[in-house]
Amino acid sequence: MGHITINMSINAPAATVFAYVDDYRNTTKYMKDLVKWQPTGKVTHGKGAQFAVGMKAGPTTLTSVVDITTWSENKAIGWHSNEGFRQVGMWAFKANGDKTQVSFDMDYEFGGGIAGKLLGRAAEPIVRGNLQRSVETLKVNTQKVGSARPGAKTTTKPATKAAARPVSKSKNASRNA
Repeated sequence: MGHITINMSINAPAATVFAYVDDYRNTTKYMKDLVKWQPTGKVTHGKGAQFAVGMKAGPTTLTSVVDITTWSENKAIGWHSNEGFRQVGMWAFKANGDKTQVSFDMDYEFGGGIAGKLLGRAAEPIVRGNLQRSVETLKVNTQKVGSARPGAKTTTKPATKAAARPVSKSKNASRNA
């Protein structure tokens, strides 16, 4: 079984990062090569939620059904597969002021006995790279969300040219100058 852990510091509060990961609609936005993460029932987050998963692996798509087995608000989300591609994973979030230390930890196994083990070893650098990019994308996406919260400093440019023009002095101000 392959094992990968990715740790990263994100410049956004733990509540922001946790909420982003907890919202299943975001999962395919940051997880590289994940093409499907859909609820199988009415429960869409928290312990007991279940998702149908599809992940591109070269010319094929690996499928599985995962159950959320751990859910602690702003602290952890864990899952394990009960069908298809075998995986057990956990997101852990640790608040550090306005920053969050994130850990993504996953065990995975390709089926097929010895051939599957060899494939797993050969694929590990690719899987690790994809997961590293996924956590980096999560960082970028949640830092954008975090910087958009009220009172946060942003570096976005004005939306229109009119907003970027200098304010002209009123007629009275011009006369008094």
